[in-house]
Amino acid sequence: MSPEYLWNAWTRMLQSSPFEAVWGLLSSTLVCTALGAVIALLLARVRPGRRSADSASASDRVALGVIALVVAVVWIGDIALRGYAFDMSATVSWWRFALAPAVVAAGLAVWVVTRRTAHPRRALDAAAATRRTWTTFGPRRGIRVLAAAIAVTVGSVVIFGRMSTAVDPGLSAHIAWDVPNVAAPPIVMVFPGWAYGIPLLAGVVAMAAGVVLALHRNALRPYSDGARLDRERSGRSDVARDIVALGVATVLVVLGGVLHMARSAATTSMTVLMESGREAVVDVVLPHADLIMVGGVAAPILEIAGSVLLTLLVLRAAAIVSARHRFPARPVEVAT
Repeated sequence: MSPEYLWNAWTRMLQSSPFEAVWGLLSSTLVCTALGAVIALLLARVRPGRRSADSASASDRVALGVIALVVAVVWIGDIALRGYAFDMSATVSWWRFALAPAVVAAGLAVWVVTRRTAHPRRALDAAAATRRTWTTFGPRRGIRVLAAAIAVTVGSVVIFGRMSTAVDPGLSAHIAWDVPNVAAPPIVMVFPGWAYGIPLLAGVVAMAAGVVLALHRNALRPYSDGARLDRERSGRSDVARDIVALGVATVLVVLGGVLHMARSAATTSMTVLMESGREAVVDVVLPHADLIMVGGVAAPILEIAGSVLLTLLVLRAAAIVSARHRFPARPVEVAT
Protein backbone atom coordinates (compact mmCIF):
# COMPACT_ATOMS: atom_id res chain seq x y z
CA MET A 1 0.00 0.00 0.00
CA SER A 2 1.62 3.23 -1.18
CA PRO A 3 2.08 6.34 1.03
CA GLU A 4 -0.09 8.31 -1.42
CA TYR A 5 -2.99 5.92 -0.84
CA LEU A 6 -2.65 6.29 2.92
CA TRP A 7 -2.44 10.07 2.61
CA ASN A 8 -5.54 10.21 0.39
CA ALA A 9 -7.42 7.94 2.81
CA TRP A 10 -6.42 10.17 5.72
CA THR A 11 -7.52 13.29 3.82
CA ARG A 12 -10.92 11.77 2.99
CA MET A 13 -11.39 10.80 6.63
CA LEU A 14 -10.70 14.35 7.82
CA GLN A 15 -13.23 15.71 5.34
CA SER A 16 -15.96 13.21 6.25
CA SER A 17 -18.56 13.31 9.00
CA PRO A 18 -17.97 11.49 12.34
CA PHE A 19 -20.32 8.67 11.30
CA GLU A 20 -18.54 8.23 7.97
CA ALA A 21 -15.14 8.31 9.70
CA VAL A 22 -16.19 5.60 12.19
CA TRP A 23 -17.70 3.47 9.45
CA GLY A 24 -14.54 3.91 7.37
CA LEU A 25 -12.41 2.67 10.27
CA LEU A 26 -14.70 -0.31 10.85
CA SER A 27 -14.33 -1.27 7.20
CA SER A 28 -10.72 -2.21 7.99
CA THR A 29 -10.15 -5.76 9.23
CA LEU A 30 -7.08 -4.68 11.19
CA VAL A 31 -9.07 -2.02 13.03
CA CYS A 32 -11.81 -4.54 13.89
CA THR A 33 -9.18 -7.03 15.08
CA ALA A 34 -7.52 -4.43 17.30
CA LEU A 35 -10.89 -3.35 18.71
CA GLY A 36 -11.79 -6.97 19.46
CA ALA A 37 -8.48 -7.45 21.28
CA VAL A 38 -9.12 -4.36 23.43
CA ILE A 39 -12.63 -5.57 24.31
CA ALA A 40 -11.23 -8.99 25.24
CA LEU A 41 -8.64 -7.38 27.55
CA LEU A 42 -11.39 -5.43 29.30
CA LEU A 43 -13.55 -8.54 29.65
CA ALA A 44 -10.62 -10.53 31.05
CA ARG A 45 -10.10 -7.89 33.73
CA VAL A 46 -13.78 -7.67 34.63
CA ARG A 47 -14.56 -11.40 34.52
CA PRO A 48 -11.38 -13.47 34.85
CA GLY A 49 -11.93 -17.15 34.10
CA ARG A 50 -10.69 -20.14 36.01
CA ARG A 51 -6.92 -20.48 35.64
CA SER A 52 -5.78 -23.02 38.23
CA ALA A 53 -2.31 -24.29 37.44
CA ASP A 54 -2.99 -27.76 38.81
CA SER A 55 -6.27 -28.21 36.92
CA ALA A 56 -6.62 -31.50 35.08
CA SER A 57 -7.28 -29.53 31.87
CA ALA A 58 -4.54 -26.91 32.25
CA SER A 59 -2.14 -28.30 29.62
CA ASP A 60 -4.99 -28.93 27.18
CA ARG A 61 -6.28 -25.37 27.47
CA VAL A 62 -2.79 -23.92 27.11
CA ALA A 63 -2.32 -25.90 23.88
CA LEU A 64 -5.65 -24.61 22.54
CA GLY A 65 -4.60 -21.07 23.45
CA VAL A 66 -1.41 -21.55 21.45
CA ILE A 67 -3.48 -22.66 18.45
CA ALA A 68 -5.65 -19.54 18.82
CA LEU A 69 -2.51 -17.38 18.94
CA VAL A 70 -1.13 -19.01 15.79
CA VAL A 71 -4.45 -18.47 13.99
CA ALA A 72 -4.49 -14.78 14.95
CA VAL A 73 -0.87 -14.24 13.92
CA VAL A 74 -1.34 -16.01 10.58
CA TRP A 75 -4.61 -14.17 9.85
CA ILE A 76 -3.24 -10.70 10.71
CA GLY A 77 0.14 -11.42 9.11
CA ASP A 78 -1.45 -12.42 5.83
CA ILE A 79 -3.56 -9.25 5.77
CA ALA A 80 -0.56 -7.07 6.59
CA LEU A 81 1.66 -8.67 3.96
CA ARG A 82 -0.95 -8.54 1.21
CA GLY A 83 -2.26 -5.08 2.03
CA TYR A 84 0.79 -3.18 3.25
CA ALA A 85 4.10 -4.94 2.56
CA PHE A 86 3.46 -6.15 -1.01
CA ASP A 87 1.28 -4.91 -3.83
CA MET A 88 -0.93 -7.91 -4.57
CA SER A 89 -3.92 -6.00 -5.90
CA ALA A 90 -3.65 -7.79 -9.25
CA THR A 91 -3.26 -11.23 -7.65
CA VAL A 92 -6.12 -13.56 -6.82
CA SER A 93 -5.13 -14.53 -3.27
CA TRP A 94 -7.26 -17.70 -3.18
CA TRP A 95 -5.90 -18.64 0.27
CA ARG A 96 -7.19 -15.40 1.80
CA PHE A 97 -10.17 -16.88 3.66
CA ALA A 98 -9.13 -20.54 3.72
CA LEU A 99 -5.91 -19.96 5.66
CA ALA A 100 -7.37 -19.49 9.15
CA PRO A 101 -9.68 -22.56 9.17
CA ALA A 102 -6.88 -24.65 7.65
CA VAL A 103 -4.55 -23.62 10.49
CA VAL A 104 -7.24 -24.54 13.04
CA ALA A 105 -7.75 -27.94 11.39
CA ALA A 106 -4.01 -28.65 11.44
CA GLY A 107 -3.64 -27.42 15.01
CA LEU A 108 -6.52 -29.55 16.29
CA ALA A 109 -5.13 -32.59 14.46
CA VAL A 110 -1.81 -32.14 16.28
CA TRP A 111 -3.69 -31.57 19.55
CA VAL A 112 -5.61 -34.84 19.13
CA VAL A 113 -2.46 -36.83 18.38
CA THR A 114 -0.53 -35.44 21.35
CA ARG A 115 -3.24 -35.85 23.99
CA ARG A 116 -2.42 -38.67 26.37
CA THR A 117 -3.87 -39.71 29.72
CA ALA A 118 -1.36 -39.65 32.54
CA HIS A 119 -0.69 -43.02 34.15
CA PRO A 120 -2.08 -44.61 36.21
CA ARG A 121 -5.55 -44.54 34.66
CA ARG A 122 -8.69 -44.65 36.75
CA ALA A 123 -10.04 -48.13 37.34
CA LEU A 124 -13.25 -48.85 35.46
CA ASP A 125 -16.26 -48.24 37.71
CA ALA A 126 -19.89 -47.25 37.28
CA ALA A 127 -19.06 -43.54 37.35
CA ALA A 128 -16.15 -43.69 34.92
CA ALA A 129 -17.68 -46.24 32.55
CA THR A 130 -20.61 -44.01 31.50
CA ARG A 131 -20.90 -43.99 27.71
CA ARG A 132 -19.38 -40.81 26.32
CA THR A 133 -19.67 -39.22 22.88
CA TRP A 134 -18.22 -36.11 21.29
CA THR A 135 -21.18 -34.09 22.63
CA THR A 136 -21.03 -35.43 26.20
CA PHE A 137 -19.21 -32.41 27.62
CA GLY A 138 -20.96 -29.95 25.30
CA PRO A 139 -21.25 -27.11 25.05
CA ARG A 140 -24.56 -27.80 23.29
CA ARG A 141 -25.33 -24.13 22.68
CA GLY A 142 -21.85 -23.46 21.36
CA ILE A 143 -22.07 -26.43 19.00
CA ARG A 144 -25.37 -25.11 17.63
CA VAL A 145 -23.84 -21.64 17.17
CA LEU A 146 -20.88 -23.16 15.34
CA ALA A 147 -23.17 -25.21 13.07
CA ALA A 148 -25.28 -22.12 12.30
CA ALA A 149 -22.19 -20.01 11.54
CA ILE A 150 -20.83 -22.69 9.21
CA ALA A 151 -24.23 -22.96 7.47
CA VAL A 152 -24.35 -19.17 6.92
CA THR A 153 -20.78 -19.21 5.60
CA VAL A 154 -21.51 -22.04 3.17
CA GLY A 155 -24.71 -20.33 2.01
CA SER A 156 -22.92 -17.01 1.47
CA VAL A 157 -20.12 -18.70 -0.47
CA VAL A 158 -22.60 -20.45 -2.76
CA ILE A 159 -24.61 -17.26 -3.40
CA PHE A 160 -21.54 -15.13 -4.03
CA GLY A 161 -19.99 -17.85 -6.19
CA ARG A 162 -23.06 -17.96 -8.42
CA MET A 163 -22.99 -14.16 -8.71
CA SER A 164 -19.29 -14.00 -9.61
CA THR A 165 -17.81 -13.60 -13.06
CA ALA A 166 -14.72 -15.31 -14.51
CA VAL A 167 -12.72 -12.47 -16.06
CA ASP A 168 -9.80 -14.80 -16.72
CA PRO A 169 -10.32 -18.45 -17.70
CA GLY A 170 -11.07 -20.50 -14.62
CA LEU A 171 -10.93 -17.60 -12.14
CA SER A 172 -14.30 -16.46 -10.75
CA ALA A 173 -12.92 -13.72 -8.53
CA HIS A 174 -14.81 -10.71 -9.88
CA ILE A 175 -18.33 -9.48 -10.48
CA ALA A 176 -19.67 -7.45 -13.39
CA TRP A 177 -22.31 -4.84 -12.53
CA ASP A 178 -24.55 -3.99 -15.49
CA VAL A 179 -25.39 -0.32 -16.07
CA PRO A 180 -28.85 -0.27 -17.71
CA ASN A 181 -29.75 2.09 -20.56
CA VAL A 182 -26.16 3.21 -20.94
CA ALA A 183 -23.82 2.23 -23.76
CA ALA A 184 -20.97 1.32 -21.45
CA PRO A 185 -19.25 -1.96 -20.58
CA PRO A 186 -20.11 -3.61 -17.24
CA ILE A 187 -18.33 -2.42 -14.11
CA VAL A 188 -15.92 -5.17 -12.98
CA MET A 189 -15.02 -5.36 -9.28
CA VAL A 190 -13.10 -7.84 -7.10
CA PHE A 191 -15.62 -10.17 -5.46
CA PRO A 192 -15.54 -13.30 -3.24
CA GLY A 193 -16.43 -15.73 -6.03
CA TRP A 194 -15.55 -19.37 -6.49
CA ALA A 195 -11.82 -18.62 -6.62
CA TYR A 196 -12.03 -17.68 -2.94
CA GLY A 197 -15.09 -19.76 -2.03
CA ILE A 198 -13.93 -23.24 -2.98
CA PRO A 199 -10.72 -23.10 -0.87
CA LEU A 200 -12.77 -21.58 1.95
CA LEU A 201 -15.30 -24.42 1.81
CA ALA A 202 -12.48 -26.97 1.91
CA GLY A 203 -10.91 -25.21 4.91
CA VAL A 204 -14.21 -24.95 6.81
CA VAL A 205 -15.02 -28.64 6.22
CA ALA A 206 -11.54 -29.63 7.45
CA MET A 207 -11.93 -27.38 10.49
CA ALA A 208 -15.38 -28.81 11.33
CA ALA A 209 -13.94 -32.32 11.12
CA GLY A 210 -11.07 -31.25 13.40
CA VAL A 211 -13.49 -29.82 15.96
CA VAL A 212 -15.58 -33.02 16.04
CA LEU A 213 -12.45 -35.16 16.27
CA ALA A 214 -11.04 -33.03 19.10
CA LEU A 215 -14.33 -33.16 21.02
CA HIS A 216 -14.39 -36.94 20.47
CA ARG A 217 -10.85 -37.32 21.79
CA ASN A 218 -11.53 -35.05 24.75
CA ALA A 219 -14.60 -37.08 25.74
CA LEU A 220 -13.36 -40.64 25.18
CA ARG A 221 -9.87 -40.27 26.59
CA PRO A 222 -9.60 -42.39 29.79
CA TYR A 223 -9.80 -40.57 33.10
CA SER A 224 -6.64 -40.16 35.13
CA ASP A 225 -6.45 -41.72 38.59
CA GLY A 226 -4.53 -38.69 39.85
CA ALA A 227 -7.54 -36.34 39.86
CA ARG A 228 -11.00 -36.38 41.39
CA LEU A 229 -13.74 -37.46 39.00
CA ASP A 230 -15.75 -34.24 39.39
CA ARG A 231 -12.69 -32.11 38.64
CA GLU A 232 -11.83 -34.30 35.68
CA ARG A 233 -15.30 -33.82 34.22
CA SER A 234 -15.23 -30.10 34.90
CA GLY A 235 -11.88 -29.88 33.14
CA ARG A 236 -13.18 -31.80 30.13
CA SER A 237 -16.11 -29.35 29.90
CA ASP A 238 -13.68 -26.40 29.96
CA VAL A 239 -11.63 -27.96 27.17
CA ALA A 240 -14.75 -28.66 25.09
CA ARG A 241 -15.82 -25.03 25.44
CA ASP A 242 -12.41 -23.84 24.29
CA ILE A 243 -12.45 -26.16 21.27
CA VAL A 244 -15.87 -24.94 20.15
CA ALA A 245 -14.95 -21.30 20.89
CA LEU A 246 -11.89 -21.68 18.67
CA GLY A 247 -14.06 -22.95 15.82
CA VAL A 248 -16.71 -20.25 16.29
CA ALA A 249 -14.10 -17.48 16.44
CA THR A 250 -12.44 -18.64 13.23
CA VAL A 251 -15.71 -18.90 11.31
CA LEU A 252 -16.84 -15.45 12.50
CA VAL A 253 -13.57 -13.81 11.46
CA VAL A 254 -13.59 -15.50 8.05
CA LEU A 255 -17.28 -14.81 7.40
CA GLY A 256 -16.77 -11.17 8.34
CA GLY A 257 -13.92 -10.94 5.83
CA VAL A 258 -16.04 -12.45 3.06
CA LEU A 259 -18.91 -10.05 3.74
CA HIS A 260 -16.49 -7.12 3.86
CA MET A 261 -15.15 -8.00 0.41
CA ALA A 262 -18.65 -8.41 -1.02
CA ARG A 263 -19.78 -5.06 0.40
CA SER A 264 -16.70 -3.23 -0.91
CA ALA A 265 -17.54 -4.43 -4.43
CA ALA A 266 -21.21 -3.48 -4.24
CA THR A 267 -22.57 -0.17 -5.45
CA THR A 268 -26.06 1.06 -6.21
CA SER A 269 -25.11 4.03 -8.37
CA MET A 270 -22.24 5.07 -10.60
CA THR A 271 -21.11 8.30 -12.23
CA VAL A 272 -20.58 7.77 -15.97
CA LEU A 273 -19.52 10.02 -18.81
CA MET A 274 -22.30 10.38 -21.40
CA GLU A 275 -21.78 10.81 -25.15
CA SER A 276 -22.64 14.47 -24.80
CA GLY A 277 -19.63 14.91 -22.55
CA ARG A 278 -21.54 15.52 -19.33
CA GLU A 279 -21.45 13.31 -16.27
CA ALA A 280 -24.59 11.50 -15.08
CA VAL A 281 -25.37 9.37 -12.04
CA VAL A 282 -27.05 6.11 -13.09
CA ASP A 283 -28.46 3.23 -11.09
CA VAL A 284 -26.59 -0.08 -11.13
CA VAL A 285 -28.35 -3.45 -11.15
CA LEU A 286 -27.39 -5.09 -7.86
CA PRO A 287 -28.47 -8.72 -7.43
CA HIS A 288 -29.07 -9.82 -3.82
CA ALA A 289 -28.73 -6.19 -2.72
CA ASP A 290 -30.35 -6.79 0.68
CA LEU A 291 -28.01 -9.68 1.50
CA ILE A 292 -24.91 -7.72 0.53
CA MET A 293 -25.92 -4.54 2.38
CA VAL A 294 -26.94 -6.39 5.57
CA GLY A 295 -23.76 -8.44 5.34
CA GLY A 296 -21.72 -5.25 5.05
CA VAL A 297 -23.21 -3.99 8.31
CA ALA A 298 -22.71 -7.35 10.05
CA ALA A 299 -19.12 -7.81 8.81
CA PRO A 300 -17.33 -5.62 11.41
CA ILE A 301 -19.50 -7.05 14.20
CA LEU A 302 -18.54 -10.59 13.21
CA GLU A 303 -14.84 -9.74 12.92
CA ILE A 304 -14.83 -8.01 16.31
CA ALA A 305 -16.68 -10.91 17.97
CA GLY A 306 -14.28 -13.45 16.44
CA SER A 307 -11.28 -11.41 17.57
CA VAL A 308 -12.70 -11.22 21.11
CA LEU A 309 -13.03 -15.01 21.32
CA LEU A 310 -9.54 -15.64 19.92
CA THR A 311 -7.97 -13.11 22.29
CA LEU A 312 -9.81 -14.55 25.30
CA LEU A 313 -8.48 -18.03 24.49
CA VAL A 314 -4.93 -16.65 24.34
CA LEU A 315 -5.37 -14.66 27.56
CA ARG A 316 -6.74 -17.66 29.46
CA ALA A 317 -3.84 -19.81 28.32
CA ALA A 318 -1.36 -17.11 29.34
CA ALA A 319 -3.06 -16.81 32.75
CA ILE A 320 -2.77 -20.58 33.30
CA VAL A 321 0.94 -20.53 32.43
CA SER A 322 1.48 -17.52 34.72
CA ALA A 323 -0.37 -19.22 37.59
CA ARG A 324 1.65 -22.40 37.07
CA HIS A 325 4.91 -20.45 37.42
CA ARG A 326 3.72 -18.65 40.55
CA PHE A 327 2.12 -21.67 42.22
CA PRO A 328 3.69 -24.93 40.98
CA ALA A 329 1.36 -27.91 41.14
CA ARG A 330 1.85 -30.19 44.11
CA PRO A 331 2.91 -33.75 43.36
CA VAL A 332 0.06 -36.26 43.65
CA GLU A 333 0.71 -39.35 45.71
CA VAL A 334 -0.92 -42.51 44.35
CA ALA A 335 -1.44 -45.39 46.73
CA THR A 336 0.06 -48.68 45.58
